[in-house]
Amino acid sequence: MGYVDYQFENVFERPVEIFMWRVILLVLSGGWHQDWYSRARQLIEDQIVKDGVDNLLAGVPDDESELFLHDLKILKLI
Repeated sequence: MGYVDYQFENVFERPVEIFMWRVILLVLSGGWHQDWYSRARQLIEDQIVKDGVDNLLAGVPDDESELFLHDLKILKLI
């Protein structure tokens, strides 16, 4: 996962892009490396607390936003 994350370092600029990328990496990790998984989850939770989910998803089409919120609930991030 570190390699994949490194390859996309500084590619995403908008907070929503970074947020969604972190969630994608979390899902792809599959919990294989507990330390990495815990750290990735904490980064996502910190960004939710800092920016708020509604603010992060502002500008995202409603149908995509609803689907992403559903995914966050499945992952127990919200």
